[in-house]
Amino acid sequence: MQDYIKIYKNAIDSDFCKHLITKFETDSENHEKISEPTGMSFQQLNMFNQGTYKSWEQQIRILQQCFIKHLTIYKKECNIIPTQWPEKYGFEAFRLKKYLPNNIDQFPEHVDVTNKENNIRFLVFFLYLDDNDAGETMFPQIGKESLCKKGNLLIFPPQWQYLHQGMKPVVKPKYIVGSYLHYVN
Repeated sequence: MQDYIKIYKNAIDSDFCKHLITKFETDSENHEKISEPTGMSFQQLNMFNQGTYKSWEQQIRILQQCFIKHLTIYKKECNIIPTQWPEKYGFEAFRLKKYLPNNIDQFPEHVDVTNKENNIRFLVFFLYLDDNDAGETMFPQIGKESLCKKGNLLIFPPQWQYLHQGMKPVVKPKYIVGSYLHYVN
């Protein structure tokens, strides 16, 4: 199962990561606070929302190119043959998330496909936008982790076998861009 969890170092330029953080911070009117009884807590900006899409269009294109480039590498490294892969697929909205070092913000153990509505997801993308000594993505049942390193891209399946969690940042905020590949008709 670990073979399907891939970390691509320096998948995107450091300056672009810094640009995304700055743009996020200056677009605060489009932030949404997520706080659930499960312990999930962070701020996010949905780049695909009607009110934000136009101003994030250029960044979306660059992120799509990065994800598609590394998807090609991922499929080759995982020996995925054409009959294993859907003929048509699309991206879920890109969400830029900020986790504060407040001993609250985190994403506890979970899987990303849990019901009929979200079972269209078949692959996860997490792009880390800044170096952080904490806030790593952990796969506790597998004993694997992905550290918060600027420009690194984590790709893995979202189903029940891939229990994971976003740990709390300690000293400074953690920023990531996340998305999924979807099955489409």
